[in-house]
This record gives sequence, C-alpha cells and structure tokens, in this order.
Amino acid sequence: MKTFEKILALLRCELWGEPLACEIAADDIDGILAMAEEQGVGGLVANAILANDLPIGALKTVDVCTVTRLHELKSREMNRKVARFAGFLNRRNLKYVVMKGQTMAALYPHPMMRSCGDIDFYCPKDSFAEVQRVIEERLGVTMHHNWSERHDNFEVKGVEFEMHSDMMLLSAPSHRRYWDSFIDKALEEDPCTVAIDETEVKTLSPTLDALYIFTHLFGHFTSGCSLKQLCDWAMVLHRFRNDIKKEELEKHLRGLGMWRAYLAIGAWLVERLGLPEEAFPFALSDNDRRWVERLNKNFQKMRGKSLELDKKVGGHHVSVMHTLKTASLVVHQTMRFFPLAPKELLWTFPAMAAWSVRKRVIGPTSTLPKKGGSHVGVTDTDLTDFREF
Repeated sequence: MKTFEKILALLRCELWGEPLACEIAADDIDGILAMAEEQGVGGLVANAILANDLPIGALKTVDVCTVTRLHELKSREMNRKVARFAGFLNRRNLKYVVMKGQTMAALYPHPMMRSCGDIDFYCPKDSFAEVQRVIEERLGVTMHHNWSERHDNFEVKGVEFEMHSDMMLLSAPSHRRYWDSFIDKALEEDPCTVAIDETEVKTLSPTLDALYIFTHLFGHFTSGCSLKQLCDWAMVLHRFRNDIKKEELEKHLRGLGMWRAYLAIGAWLVERLGLPEEAFPFALSDNDRRWVERLNKNFQKMRGKSLELDKKVGGHHVSVMHTLKTASLVVHQTMRFFPLAPKELLWTFPAMAAWSVRKRVIGPTSTLPKKGGSHVGVTDTDLTDFREF
C-alpha cells in the first residue's frame, strides 16, 4: 500500500474512529510523517499512530510523540492569540469574522492535533477602514498590502495576521460579483460565534462555512490543495450536518458554478476519507463517484509538485521558468477536471497570468500610507491583551 493510502487510513482512524485498515511498520514512519506534514495533517496522523499502539520501536515512538507535542503547544498558543485578538475587536464592537484556522480546529475530535498557521479574518467593506485604523493606532502595527493576494498583512509580536476585504479570490468575474452580492448581508443576518479560550470569536455560520471552506480549497485545486483543507471541509459537514441549510447552499454553489465539483469531491470525502455518507448534504450519484479515483491520484501528486515548485522560488521574485511550470500544472488540471466547474476553471489561467504580472511588476507587498497621525493611543487594556503574545 502506498504511503498516501496509509495516511488516509490513519486519518479515518483519527477523524471517525475507524479501525486501522492496513499494516504499518517502523520503516514506514519517516515517510508517512514527512508526507503528512507536506499535506498539513502531521499532528492528526501522528496522533492516530500513537492511538493504534503500533509496534514501531522506541525511537520511532519518540519521534511521533514529538510531533504531537509540538502540535499541541502551537495550537494552545494560537488559541490564546486568536482569543486575545477577538476580545480586542469585540470590546470595540468592530465587524469581523475569523476564517479557517482555530475555528476549524474546534470541530476536530482532538482539536490540538490540527496544524495551524497564521490568523485570517474578514471585515466587510463598509467597516474595513475603521478596523484597519483601530488596529494600527491601538496596537502600533504597520499594515502591508499584499497586491497579488488582495489582503493586508500585519504582525503583532511574532503573530502573522491577514486582514481580508475580499473573502474569496474567485477567478471568473461573474462569480466574484455573485459572491460579493450576498456575503456581507448573509454574515449580518446569520451571525455565529465559537468559544475559544472562553472568548466568543465571531466566525461563519454552518452554511457559509460549508460553502467557504470548499470554495477556498477549490481555489487551490489547480495548483494543489492539501489533505488539511479537505479534512476541514469534512469536519464542517460532519459537525454541522443538521444545521446546514441545504437549499441555500445549493443555490450559492450553482451561482458560483461549482455544483458538480462539490458533488464529485464530496464523493471522494465519502469513499476515501471516510466521511459518513449521511453527513454529506446532498445525494451522490454514480456519475459523481466516477471522479473519485482520478481525484485521489490528483490529491496525492499535485500537492507535492506544487510545493516542489515553490521551494525553487527565492525570496519574493518569481522566475519565468517557475511561472511557466505553474502555468503548465494549471492547464493540465483545467483539462482533466474541466467538466466539474467549466467557467471557473476556464478563467483560472487568465487570473493566474494577471496575478503573476502584478507580482513581478508591483511586487508582493507595499506599506500602506497612514491616514493621519502616528501609532498613538495604546491603552492599558490593549497592552494587557498583547503583553503575552
């Protein structure tokens, strides 16, 4: 059995409590852990290895325990950071929602085992400037605008934040307009929070999460989405299976041209990742299931190819050769999976070309001009929030 299939078997143990359906020897551990980290599921896989008490020897067991311990420490730290930042915004009644990240971790059987990164949050356009001003003035940070990804970056004591005014970077212009036409109203009409370290953190509703997490991973599909993104989507569907508004979800998926893709990749969740079929919000047909094997090979190979290309990029400069190789991957993916989302995939290459030109000509980031005054007004409460960051 290939390493990728062994990782899937371990994930089925970790996520759903299934018995381990394969044999894993000590010699397999290094390869499994390396690929699992590459796929963003290192903690989940390591925890499943320990839970199954595999005969892998003392040294390998120590290696696996180290992975789980490091994930636990980082997750606890990130929970504290997200909670403090959310508390900072909550006290000022500022509009925001935290996306992905620790709001996803809370859905897992063992939340501390989900790999974490930076903190992504979205602010509606009508309040974006106000939130930006408050963060800069009260926390004394410098905002940098990422022109290629269309979000603002800032750092608070080593913590990287991404502040989004566009929640989704869809390729097709009509799909971007459709998303913008409903998202802010939907957030206002169906507010949702999740408790993280005893702080209510504003996040997406179950229906919007079921839409956003998939749409986000599909945005990475042509260049290689990860098992972490697929697991996040599966956990949203499983945890909120009785709360997702199916008619509303289907309406938005059709409006974004991703209905067939949702069903086909959903069939992969059921057949390979082990999501209970009753947790998937829509009925799956034989036509949906026929994509499973092709998708499985794609998830196994594309992530590695994408990361291999990224490692060859030095600094912030993207070489012409890197751009051409990435373009080749995008075209290949578009041709193989075109029936799943024709319009969105058709626009992927032009959107990627525009992104590449922007990045080469303008550069990845620039410092935003200050809108009056320097960083002043830091209060005792603000310092308390971030003293331990």
